[in-house]
Amino acid sequence: VREWYFSYIDILEQNCLFSEATIVIRSCQDPLISALNKNSTTIHESCFSCGKPLQGVTTWDDSSSEDRKNPVLSTQRACGSCRQRIGLCFLCHAPVKGLFVWCPGCGHGGHLECALEWFGGTDGQNGYEVCPTGCGHKC
Repeated sequence: VREWYFSYIDILEQNCLFSEATIVIRSCQDPLISALNKNSTTIHESCFSCGKPLQGVTTWDDSSSEDRKNPVLSTQRACGSCRQRIGLCFLCHAPVKGLFVWCPGCGHGGHLECALEWFGGTDGQNGYEVCPTGCGHKC
């Protein structure tokens, strides 16, 4: 039965049904299956233009005392390799500070509100199905 769970969770994750996979993991009584949600998650970002990995940028916390400034890992706003600006919303082109949603298929994304507006998640309007960047992906 354990192998069935592993196989089913794998199929759900391959189809980007991560929420459904989490529900299955949480509801399972098998300790090996339920432990899957206790593993840490690491997201590796790469530049959409050149494909090189993006690294966090260390800055210094100005609110600390002069003799003891704390390092703070912040979001990178440009690729270190090709200098392409990153972290901009795919619809309004403003920097995204906070929740960033993206399409796992094409990698484009932006503000949640902009995505809902474009794809028709607000006020019952029919939205678009393709990415607003013009890449042609059916998000």
